[in-house]
Amino acid sequence: MGRNSFWTGVSMAAWLVAAAPSALAADATGLPPPTVGWQLEFGSRVFFSGGRLQKDLYDPDIRRQMNSRLTYGGTAAGTGELFGRIDAPSGWFVKGYAGIGTHSGGLLTDEDFPPDTVPYSKTHSSLRSGRIDYGSFDLGLTVWRSPTARLGAFMGIHHFKEKYHGFGCLQVSGGDFCDVTIPSSVLTLSETSRWTSLRIGVVGDMALTDRLKLTAEAAVLPYSRLSAFDNHWMRPDINPMAENGQGYGFQLEASLSYRLTEHFSLGAGGRYWYHATTGAKTRFPGEANASHLDFRSERWGAFLQASYRVGF
Repeated sequence: MGRNSFWTGVSMAAWLVAAAPSALAADATGLPPPTVGWQLEFGSRVFFSGGRLQKDLYDPDIRRQMNSRLTYGGTAAGTGELFGRIDAPSGWFVKGYAGIGTHSGGLLTDEDFPPDTVPYSKTHSSLRSGRIDYGSFDLGLTVWRSPTARLGAFMGIHHFKEKYHGFGCLQVSGGDFCDVTIPSSVLTLSETSRWTSLRIGVVGDMALTDRLKLTAEAAVLPYSRLSAFDNHWMRPDINPMAENGQGYGFQLEASLSYRLTEHFSLGAGGRYWYHATTGAKTRFPGEANASHLDFRSERWGAFLQASYRVGF
């Protein structure tokens, strides 16, 4: 995925803004009118997700020559998360969430390309003991509402950190980087990336019945700051090696919640996050020029949640 994915996210967010007033006006007989006053909703989630991080490294002297690619993929993560939203009578709201968890499984594929490496080389390492943590804080305004629905626009900040650990090394094609197989008990490669992003988006709620509610959210990340580092544990000269840059992304999320009592609800949903760099660099020891990097990060999954709502 690349810039086309970014503009797809922008288009979806714009479509939701344009279409929501007519789509959300559907009748839900028996629903009470919107509550007047402050409202607070808070709860917890369990987020089950998969993820993938790809890093392309280019030659410091030949900009378009890709020397290597590292792909951390196939991991499975479990995350505990807290979330909340406060709505004021004026229509302003603040909302946010924060989560932390671990991931394991999957495979690190390390590829090196001619003419820098001859012949082409591919190695595999197993992934485990990884971590992720993330959080968002948004300030928004409800711009349209009816007795059965509401639509809001928001702006906020998103933080996302992912850490991968590759163990062992098996040469699966060409080259001689791992001509002697390194056992899977040995930590060989790690990658830590921190994305801090500006979020601009829309969020809407629609009552499907007097107890069932649909919530959807779309956000573009017009600016992301990447702060990362690479650990080649068997190469002290590049352990660690700083990697910094900027980029963009988008995020999509939707959920269904069922109101068991006046205040308590259970729900389930899914989300997708995408980050990419437009400009990132690193500098190898002894090199006069910095090497350009392209990062692409994806995370997708489903969550279960419980929430409590109260007016005051």
